[in-house]
Amino acid sequence: MSLQLFIVIIIGIIVSIIVIRGIYRFFFVKKESGFCGSCNACEFNPLNMQKTK
Repeated sequence: MSLQLFIVIIIGIIVSIIVIRGIYRFFFVKKESGFCGSCNACEFNPLNMQKTK
C-alpha cells in the first residue's frame, strides 16, 4: 500500500511540474516567431522589402 502511494505521489509531482511549466511558458515566455509561424515567405513579400530597406 505504501509503495503504491509513493508512486502516485511521484507521478503527481511530475505531472504538476509539467503543467506549471506549460502555464509559465504560455503566459510569460515571449515567442520570437511571427504571427504566421515565422515562415520565410515574408522575405519575398514586396511590401515587406520596402519597409526594411
